[in-house]
Amino acid sequence: MHVLQADPARNCYLLALVNARGSADISGPSGTLYGVFDEFGPIAAYWLGGSVVAVDATPETNRPIATLLNARGRWSTSFIGDASWVLDLTDQLNWGEARGVRPAQPLLVCERDPDVFAHPGVRLGVAADFAPVFAASVEMFTEEVGFSPIEHGQREYRARVRSLLDHRSTLLVMSERGPDGGPIREWPAAGSWQQVVFKADLGIRSASAVQVQGVWTHPDFRGRGIASAAMVAVSAHTMQHVAPTVSLYANSYNAPALRVYEKAGYVQRGTFATVMY
Repeated sequence: MHVLQADPARNCYLLALVNARGSADISGPSGTLYGVFDEFGPIAAYWLGGSVVAVDATPETNRPIATLLNARGRWSTSFIGDASWVLDLTDQLNWGEARGVRPAQPLLVCERDPDVFAHPGVRLGVAADFAPVFAASVEMFTEEVGFSPIEHGQREYRARVRSLLDHRSTLLVMSERGPDGGPIREWPAAGSWQQVVFKADLGIRSASAVQVQGVWTHPDFRGRGIASAAMVAVSAHTMQHVAPTVSLYANSYNAPALRVYEKAGYVQRGTFATVMY
């Protein structure tokens, strides 16, 4: 546990797992935590489930895990973490072509005073917000990842969005007015007089750190400073009510998003990669 606590931003996923289970001895339908050992004890750990994440992984510790993964065979998962081990491990797999590769994703941590004030309209989402939040979440995922999360059905993604709302883990700016002051465009939630202008999810939570995910700004409102101000509010809420460390990662080519996070007080503390199968 002390290894994870030494870098809570980088190890947020595993910290959340250990906190939820109360032990590092984790195995179940959702996945299994594997250790790699030398003669002195454990030297690395890998969670193999809907996501594959690791702590203290190296090319040497990747080798036995690659053997295990190749024997098990491909399943729908994403390898997420420090680019050095993610790209090395996935290069050793016989799984065929990945569905998507993001080789450089700055790991950002909220560590300095922001350049802008917090947006006063940010609030926690509630169950009644489900329809517009679900529509915005689908647009966010499709824009970010390149394919729709509901192309094979809506049930799982609807459950994910609803769970985040139920656990007070979605923060929003909602509006019935567009940027010109007139009625807002009825998109992405068709037929809704209110739309999500900004959203962010506290996607992974532990007592030590939160990883913010699902950040999205309505296209009609981009370039107006709303996202940076809203992220300041999200960070302040999270540090006050959930955990002292707030982090996220973004694609290196998404310059507008990186500027948003910089203005909100985020500093790069590493480089992640994501490989999706």
